[in-house]
Amino acid sequence: MKIQYKIFLLIILVFFLIAVVNIAYSNHKKIEVNLILSSSCEICEIDLKKSLYKDKNFETYVKNKDWVKNFIQTTSKQKITYTISIKKPIFKVKNNIYYDEEFKQFYMPQKLNLPMLLIAKNDLKVGVLKQAMLIKNNIENLKRLNYSNLSGWQIVTDKAIVKIGKSDIDDRVKLLKKITNNLKQSNLNVINLDLRYQQGYVLKI
Repeated sequence: MKIQYKIFLLIILVFFLIAVVNIAYSNHKKIEVNLILSSSCEICEIDLKKSLYKDKNFETYVKNKDWVKNFIQTTSKQKITYTISIKKPIFKVKNNIYYDEEFKQFYMPQKLNLPMLLIAKNDLKVGVLKQAMLIKNNIENLKRLNYSNLSGWQIVTDKAIVKIGKSDIDDRVKLLKKITNNLKQSNLNVINLDLRYQQGYVLKI
């Protein structure tokens, strides 16, 4: 009877040790973070690192960040991997508020040197937004884009203030590039251009 009792105690002790080892092992898993940055955001990285080493629910903390696009947690026996992607800002609304690739506004702690887009919420339509991206991708040193449903686009660069209207945007952007290239050699101050005419344009120096 004593031998059976000792064996029983030994079995319980073995199971207890296995449980303790498993808990200790699980608490010492390697943690790996893959941060996918669509733009440079040093403050975002610092924020996530601080949170990771604090005693809090990291997943909940990250998902509540306005600038986080996706959060994926992968767990294996050896490690926990967090894959975090950050939204890509394409236009500035005002300091620390940006438009993402879907033209939705979001907050990011980093101040980025991006062109500002001034447009009414009701004018955020597919055709207009395609025009905004066309202008952004083709105009150098773009500072600001203003859109009015009445008069169309106004482009502001470091050298020019230009009105191009709402139609024939592709042709007018090409014309603007041609004009600004011709004026590059001259030391002119900021010029005012109106390209909304079917024949020619108005240039004010």
